[in-house]
Amino acid sequence: QQSASEKDDDDDDERRRNQRRAIVLTTAAACVVSNMRAAWEGGPTAAAYEDEKTVPAHQTEDMPPVAYKNYMDSDRGFSMKVPRDWQMDAPNGVLEREFHPRAEYGGRRCTVIVSTVGKVENISSSNGVPKLRDLGAEEYKSAEKLGKTRANDFAPLDGATGGAKAATFLVKSEEKDDGSLYFYEWRSQALLNFHFWEVAVLGPGPKGAGRKLGRRDIITVKCQMPEDGMTPGDVEIFETITQSLKLLPEEEMDVNAEF
Repeated sequence: QQSASEKDDDDDDERRRNQRRAIVLTTAAACVVSNMRAAWEGGPTAAAYEDEKTVPAHQTEDMPPVAYKNYMDSDRGFSMKVPRDWQMDAPNGVLEREFHPRAEYGGRRCTVIVSTVGKVENISSSNGVPKLRDLGAEEYKSAEKLGKTRANDFAPLDGATGGAKAATFLVKSEEKDDGSLYFYEWRSQALLNFHFWEVAVLGPGPKGAGRKLGRRDIITVKCQMPEDGMTPGDVEIFETITQSLKLLPEEEMDVNAEF
């Protein structure tokens, strides 16, 4: 049986333990409140969280002048301009090239897609060189038709939106004076909205026997980025890239492709 003095000592020990628990809990609560306030007010905690995000520099600061480099594919007979500091990948084999800012994934990008279509008879051109409209399919009759087709392939054109529903909308379309290049711009609307700039041309076909036999390619440059954070500088980059696509003169088709 405990004496009175022993019981008093046990009570004192219990009180001290309770006091220590209260101090720990109070300190933890104060830290939580402090962090919540800092996050709300843009303090250190909020800044640390922002540092963990991948935010492209073009969305947070003024863009410096963009220097371009010429990308030339002599095997397929075309060239285009791409920002000099962008990276090139080949995600789906030799008939596709993707360009994007280094360390920026899921954001700004341009993809070159080459699709072989075989021999094409010239119908519409006076210079003997067939154009996209000579392919015969309805979607190649004009830039507008091709733009609407490409947008509709992604999501229903002019469809209903809301919730998880996605729809696409043609922004504009135009053709080069001689009808050789189709330019079209469209956007998708869903949980995350994207903007697209595209240009298409009927290429001379693969270098070698295929080209001699008149086999042609459709060369498409497709640029895209999320609309959230899109700047006039981004629009200028993508318009420069798509407007720069051109077919190489015969004498330049023996130059090796490089980037």
